[in-house]
Amino acid sequence: MTVKEKIVLVSLSLRKDCRIYYNTKPNFQVEPKQMVIIEAENELKLGKIINPSVSMDILQWDEIKERTKTGRILRIANAHDTVFFDKLLEKENGAFKICKEKIAQHELPMHIIEAIWDESEKKYIFYFTADSRIDFRELVKDLVSTFNTRIQLWQVGARDAMRFFGGLGPCGFPICCTTFLRDIEGVELSFARLQNLPMNVSKLTGACGKLVCCLRYELKKEDTVKPEETIKELPTIIEPDDNEEGY
Repeated sequence: MTVKEKIVLVSLSLRKDCRIYYNTKPNFQVEPKQMVIIEAENELKLGKIINPSVSMDILQWDEIKERTKTGRILRIANAHDTVFFDKLLEKENGAFKICKEKIAQHELPMHIIEAIWDESEKKYIFYFTADSRIDFRELVKDLVSTFNTRIQLWQVGARDAMRFFGGLGPCGFPICCTTFLRDIEGVELSFARLQNLPMNVSKLTGACGKLVCCLRYELKKEDTVKPEETIKELPTIIEPDDNEEGY
C-alpha cells in the first residue's frame, strides 16, 4: 500500500465571492478570519482566511490548480488596504444603485445581483438574473455614457447567483456551490425517484429555488444518462407480511 503524498495549504474566500479557494502557505503566520492581500490574475485581491492549515493529497491539489487560478498570498492586509477596499466597495455600491435605476428606466425584466469594478481593465461588471434572454444593448450604451468607462453585463442562472450570496442548505451546512462544487450541473426530479426519496419538491429545493445539487451525489455516472431506464432495473421493495412470525 502506497502512502499518498500530502501538502499543507491555506483555505480562504475572496471579496464578493463566497466560494472557498486554496493557496500554498505563506512564509508568515496567518490566523482564521484574518484579512490578507492575494495576487491573482495580475490583480491584487482582498481575501479572508478560513483555515490556515488544510492537509490535502498532492494529486488533488494539482487538479485544483488546473481548474482555478489560485494565486499567492502576499501579506496581511494593513490599514491602507482596508481604506482602499472600503472606498472600492462604496464605489461599487453606487454603481449598483445607478444600474438598478437604469434598468427600471429601460423597463427591462432583469434583476441585478452584483456590481464589481475591475481595476486591471478599468471596467464595471454587472451580474444579473432574468427568466429569459434580454436585449440590453441600449442599457449598455446608457451605462457607458454615465460612467465613461467599459461595461460588461453577465446573465447568470439561479444556481450561479447563490455563489455571490452564500447561505445554508437544508442539511444545515454551507451550500455546496460556495465550498467544493466548481462545476454546476443540471438536476432532475427523476434523480430523487431513483433514490426512493419522497417526491416533496419543497424539501428537495435549495436556497436558490432549484433542486438541491446533492441529489446527484448518490448516483452512479451511468444512472444520470437515462434515469427512466435505470429505475426499471432497481429491485422491487418487498413489504413485510402481517403474519405471526413478522415476515
